[in-house]
Amino acid sequence: MEAIKETFGGDILLKGKHATYAKFLSPTTEKKEKIDNRKPADVFKRVIDVYMVAAVIGLERGIRANEDKTSSDEVRIFAGAVNTEKLNLEFIYNLVMLVDNSQGLSADGKISRAFKNDNPKANFELFTSYVRGGIEWLYEQFSQATIHDEYLEKVFEMVRNFKEEHVLD
Repeated sequence: MEAIKETFGGDILLKGKHATYAKFLSPTTEKKEKIDNRKPADVFKRVIDVYMVAAVIGLERGIRANEDKTSSDEVRIFAGAVNTEKLNLEFIYNLVMLVDNSQGLSADGKISRAFKNDNPKANFELFTSYVRGGIEWLYEQFSQATIHDEYLEKVFEMVRNFKEEHVLD
């Protein structure tokens, strides 16, 4: 578990379009600053909330994305926020390591990857690829909305679709 603690022991930096999208989805961007000539959506309270939800969505939808190097945009999730959400981040990280099938690991291999974390750099890159994929998916869901009611309608639609896809009663 030491390697996981080190992974979430400082700032987290999102780069390129994923930074731009995370800013769009959260209110951290100054209200006067526009993204793609629009005000931010403010769907999430903090960038770290975008980060955590995106990891779960990326995993659930099987969406991964490489780091974008076409833009110099960056957004930093400061160590204080990371530390506040450390237990949640570690839980989500372990979940990703246990569920991901991209490397054809056995159940024991996945358990080892999640809790022994023998290859922390590669494992964190795998985790982050799901975060980036989830951020892209979230941005696609909210990028067409322009007013608060449309954002709320989109959230309701997403929750309804999730319920239908997963037959929750």
